[in-house]
Amino acid sequence: MQNLTFLGSPAALAFVFVLATGDVAGASPGDCARPVSDGETPTAADCLAILKTAVGSSACDPQCICDTNGSGQVTVNDALLCLFVSVGSQGGPGLSCSCPDPQFGVTSAEVSSLAGSALNIGWNGIGHQDRFYEGASFTYRVLRRCDGGAGTVCAVDADCPNRDCEPTCDGAVDSLCEIVGPTHEGHCATTLTRCRTDADCPDRASCLPSFGPPLPLSSGGTPVCALSFFDGDFFGTVNTATGSSAIPMDLRWRVFMGIDSAQPCPRCGPPESEPRIGDQFTCEGGQTHGASCVVEALDPVFGGTSRDCAPELGGAVTGVGIAIRFRDLTTGESTKQAAQPCSSFLHRNHPSNGGATCLDNSAPCTSNDDCLRCADDLSPCASDEDCGGAVCAAAPEQPVSCGFYCHCGFCDDDPDLPCFSDDECGAAQECVAGTSNSGPNLPQEQPNECSAAAEYLCGRDATEECPGNISGRCSDQSFRICFSDDSCEFFDAGTCEFDEARCFESTITRTGQPAPLGSYCLADPANSAPCTSNSDCGPGDRCAGGVSRSTMVALFCSPATFGGTVNYASGITGPGALEMRSLVKFCSCGDGEIGCDESCDDGNRECGDGCDENCQIE
Repeated sequence: MQNLTFLGSPAALAFVFVLATGDVAGASPGDCARPVSDGETPTAADCLAILKTAVGSSACDPQCICDTNGSGQVTVNDALLCLFVSVGSQGGPGLSCSCPDPQFGVTSAEVSSLAGSALNIGWNGIGHQDRFYEGASFTYRVLRRCDGGAGTVCAVDADCPNRDCEPTCDGAVDSLCEIVGPTHEGHCATTLTRCRTDADCPDRASCLPSFGPPLPLSSGGTPVCALSFFDGDFFGTVNTATGSSAIPMDLRWRVFMGIDSAQPCPRCGPPESEPRIGDQFTCEGGQTHGASCVVEALDPVFGGTSRDCAPELGGAVTGVGIAIRFRDLTTGESTKQAAQPCSSFLHRNHPSNGGATCLDNSAPCTSNDDCLRCADDLSPCASDEDCGGAVCAAAPEQPVSCGFYCHCGFCDDDPDLPCFSDDECGAAQECVAGTSNSGPNLPQEQPNECSAAAEYLCGRDATEECPGNISGRCSDQSFRICFSDDSCEFFDAGTCEFDEARCFESTITRTGQPAPLGSYCLADPANSAPCTSNSDCGPGDRCAGGVSRSTMVALFCSPATFGGTVNYASGITGPGALEMRSLVKFCSCGDGEIGCDESCDDGNRECGDGCDENCQIE
């Protein structure tokens, strides 16, 4: 069997299924090439199920057992290979499903951001720079439960009455996993040095797991350096067969005034040196200026950053940090709707304040339903019939609304509980506009910089762009706002490029992209397709198994800081959106290799020998 493609059509393949032999007892359904039978070799029924998966008429769970050649995709050739193996054909390739070894299974994972990720913050559009650094990471562990994975949460067998603490999935046959995190090591909140407990940190600082090294941001000529820490454990779900995930997590951002617009954070490797993650440099600025550092994250404009290079403590503008709540970091779709009144005098036209009017014609209104307009020409309407076949809809689906609406509030005005709506708050709590004059629960000022009149509402002509409101950025340093080429040439930052200003619409939507556990190229952020060998990847790249290349998204409200300049430059309090292209590396405790959150791996899953069943040093 030198070539499997001569029977590559579904019809031809179905014709030769009659040649397959019967079942052979001894195995369990769910093994490679056996989605249906429980024999030691696949049957015609198995091959037909794989064929149906290949043509999209059914699904294989987990998908990897139908991917008989380990390509990362289920195709007709997978069914054909199944057939040849089932009839005992000699001389051809064998089955090579890329499922995790069921002896060990998936037990933990490490998630890292890739180049091409984007972070947009604030109502004024200046903080919409469409990039998020490469290298932010966190780890999680498959949640374990007593009684075969169905009972109470446990960590080791000794936690269960029957001494049976089992993972909620194995990543192969059982692909839907409950997860808990973060499980990686902590860093001191002040010095960023590694720690295990608060006692390891100076001046009673907290020992907390961080979400990556210092994050450099620069908006409107105001640079800041943000340290992101987890604010408690998170619990979520991950499906290794589909790659879908939903991970709610609470963060704290400790924000510091930046060193310079071109260098917001202490730097570990200037951009002109083309640093790579893992390279060694010396810290430029911060508490450990001149000390050796290892690059942990990369920003295409600002260069490398590292927890070896912590910012100066005197520049803090947030105290213990502003609360960033990812209600869901998901591979699915996340949508948030503006509902809060705005605080700016020019934008207080809102039903809750009384006297609201439709923005395009000043007609009195009590809700968006009073401002129905035809989708094609925005003329007033009562139904689709009034629009000659076009849709008659209420704002903010169109750029007409009953007053102005802002996105962000706080549950019962608690600065640690930013929210979009009541359903993000606890029982009997309401999501209300903030009341502080300065500080985290400062109310959102306006919906966006371009919303003074109906013709300038965000997204009228292009998604998240403000028509008629032009902004300039330097071509070589996009964080610099400009009004002419001269202002860019002064900083050797190229020319001034003008475009319509960025903005958040009344409805903000971000959509992720799941990717199943399989084999993917590691380096190229634009290549998210499965691979079968290194030849599928670019020069210097490699095809690695046991990983996923998903895009995860989160919408959140960013509270204000105690720095008025920072708040105005960033447009906060205001909404934020994260699109994180991610590399998810899955690990198996017991496979003899230390990875993800493991501190040891002696090749087994036993306690009492110095390395426990979670691969942690005892």
